[in-house]
Amino acid sequence: MLDGNWDRELLLTLNSLVGLDGPHYVWGLASNALFRGFPIFFAWFVLWFSRDCIRRRSRMLVALLAVCLATVLSVWLQFHLATHTRPILDPALHLNIIDPGSNWDRTGSFPSDTATVFFALATVILLENRVVGLICLLWVAAVIAIPRVVVGWHYPSDVVGSLLLGPGFVLLFDKVPYLRMLFERSLRLFEGRMYLVHALLFVLMADASHLFDGLQHAGKSLVRMLGS
Repeated sequence: MLDGNWDRELLLTLNSLVGLDGPHYVWGLASNALFRGFPIFFAWFVLWFSRDCIRRRSRMLVALLAVCLATVLSVWLQFHLATHTRPILDPALHLNIIDPGSNWDRTGSFPSDTATVFFALATVILLENRVVGLICLLWVAAVIAIPRVVVGWHYPSDVVGSLLLGPGFVLLFDKVPYLRMLFERSLRLFEGRMYLVHALLFVLMADASHLFDGLQHAGKSLVRMLGS
C-alpha cells in the first residue's frame, strides 16, 4: 500500500512541525495563489515572449496540453483509485490542523493535483532553460508540495506520485513530433494575428494557476449532461 509505515511516519513527523510558528507563515504563503505561482508563471511567459520562435512556442503548447491532461488524470485518480484517505479527513491520525480546508468532494488524495500542475509547469521551463527550470522545480517542492504534507492535506507518497505524473506527461508528450508539428502549423496560420494566441494562452494560464478549476467544472457539467 502507498500509505505504508514510511508514508505515515514521515507525514506525522512533518505535521509535528505545526506546533512551531514557522509553518503557519509558510502555509500562508503556500496557499496564496499569487505568491506560490509567481516564479513559475513569470518564467513561463518570459520564455514565451523572449523570442518570437514558433518552434519553441509549439513545444511549450504541446507541454501545456500535457499539463492539462496530467491534471485531469490526477483528479480522476483521486476519485477512483482507492489508495488511502486524505490525511486531514482521517481522525485516527490525530493531526495538528492549520487549515481544515473546505469542499472535500474526494476523500482520496493520491496524487496531489496541485503538485502535479506545478511540477509539470516547472518541467516545461526545465526543457527550455535548465537552470531556471531546476530553480522552479525546487520552488515547487519547497513552497507547494512539502507544505501540503505538513498541514496534512497529502501523504508524502501523494507528492511523489505527482512528481512522477506531471513531469512524466510533459516529457512523454515532448517526444511526440506529430503534436509539435501540429501546433507549429497552427501557429503559422495565426502569424498575422498572434495577439489571439497570446490572449488564449493568458486565459489558459490563468485557469492553470487555479488548477484548471474552470475546465474541471466544465468537464463535470458535460458528464452530468451526457448522463441525464
